[in-house]
Amino acid sequence: MPPTVPGRSVRSLSRRTMLSAAILTALTTVAATACTSGDDTATTGTRRTTDKPIPVLDWALPNAPASLDYAKSYDNNTTGAVMSLVTEPLERVSSTGAFTPNLAASVTQPDTTTLVYRLRPGLRFSNGEELTAQDVAWSIGHFTAATAQTAALGQQVGGVSVTGPLEVTVRLKAPAPTARAGIALATLVQNAGFAKAHAKTLGNAGSAPVGTGPYQVDSQTAEKITLVRNPNYTRTRPAADKVVFSVVPDDTARQLALRSGSVDGGPVTNRKSVAQWKAVPDATVHASPSLSQNFLAMDVTRAPFDDVHVRRAVAHSIDVAGVMKAGFDSYAQPMKGLVPAGELAGVAGSRRTAEAFLDGLPRYGLSEADARAELAKSAHPQGFSTTVEYVKDYPWQEFTVLNLQRNMRALGVKITPKPVTANAWYAKFFKHELTGITLPFGFGASYPDPAPLLGKLVGGTNIGPQKINLANWTTPEVDRAQQVVATAGPRTARWIAAQTILTQVADQVPYVPLFTEDEVYVLGKGLAFDKPGITSFDLSNGSWIFSLKSTA
Repeated sequence: MPPTVPGRSVRSLSRRTMLSAAILTALTTVAATACTSGDDTATTGTRRTTDKPIPVLDWALPNAPASLDYAKSYDNNTTGAVMSLVTEPLERVSSTGAFTPNLAASVTQPDTTTLVYRLRPGLRFSNGEELTAQDVAWSIGHFTAATAQTAALGQQVGGVSVTGPLEVTVRLKAPAPTARAGIALATLVQNAGFAKAHAKTLGNAGSAPVGTGPYQVDSQTAEKITLVRNPNYTRTRPAADKVVFSVVPDDTARQLALRSGSVDGGPVTNRKSVAQWKAVPDATVHASPSLSQNFLAMDVTRAPFDDVHVRRAVAHSIDVAGVMKAGFDSYAQPMKGLVPAGELAGVAGSRRTAEAFLDGLPRYGLSEADARAELAKSAHPQGFSTTVEYVKDYPWQEFTVLNLQRNMRALGVKITPKPVTANAWYAKFFKHELTGITLPFGFGASYPDPAPLLGKLVGGTNIGPQKINLANWTTPEVDRAQQVVATAGPRTARWIAAQTILTQVADQVPYVPLFTEDEVYVLGKGLAFDKPGITSFDLSNGSWIFSLKSTA
């Protein structure tokens, strides 16, 4: 049974007495295309892939990376997609939690707080220098440093040392169930000598990090990044001879660029437009479920959101189903708790057990009457004013803010929407400068376990720069539970702790769960993936480029 938490019992309301978001015409569902392999070709939908070289691949980015140093610009869809082709991970981890060796030939864990990486011999950087254990040790330290945007992934790293000619040992502060996955995702290994020599400008134009990957940076502007082959890369080569990343922020503009042939593929950020993307001649849309989730956060340390009744009024004022339909059509699913069942199944014992618990959590239905009653109990019975920033490149965010603005107007609440760029939002997020109501987007677990996200969205230790407790929320019970969730230990104890956190979140509402979205990417004429599709894991670990093939 879930742990009992004192507080108000919330009824799940099905009636909708408030104005909902406009629901646009339903779009055709696009399933991820299937593929089968052969000796030298593969069929993806109606496309057969070959080993024919691709002279130039032009991949659209939704925004320009703030830096080509991942530690300064932690964004899977932009910096990760580019730099994982240049600076490689030690190993690749998938959305299912499977590890594949890469720069590290093997990874062992002799005890609960030690990870030992044994490196492949004979690997060279694009500048001709050989990869050493010193490069790897420096890189792990660089990406897990407290000042790095990637720091949250390496929070449990206590120290890194070279323990052999091709061996690096990582000491953890405590037994952490996802430390290995965090290092795999965060650490894109760089040439330490170059990085140190360009410490102040690393990642800027002319100072792109040097790596061992199949490509090296040839040029970098705010509009375009060009990669060419690394002459010292001797392993299996991707099909593309050159990779160009063109910055096309608007989803419609990316679609027009694909139609004209000026780009060859990229992400679909507006899921409502999938039918239009599918209608592009010879285009293939790839959709797949993800571990990412979208939610609304409220800073509980600042008025009026320091009042639980205000937070509950906000939760009663969002038409989640309407916003989800308007923003994603069929490419999203509602969330029943702060994290989806896929991140809980391992500690719960099964997905069915996790789903049953989430089904039993209290939920806030859309209701003007209940929102008004909650506001009347608060210190702001006549309403309040607040500005809500949203990232303009993600339509669901605007829909959410406008929906909330419209639904709370009758309560005396004035909400002012403010569009910002993704880079501006990220800059505030990593400095821990977001206040009031915020709309995180595309947050996802680094591993199918509650530790990477649930264990970091709450608790006193997760408040501050480079950390992700956006609500600045905790309780004594949550602090204790967070430590259990974030530490390797008995499954049953970690499951009880996860339930404690989720139940208190549902009662105190520092976060309002919204939906988990599918990942959607598109490829144009002459190209196909040799598997059903790609995910943000594939983008950030570089494996996507090896799946990209020319069609027969």
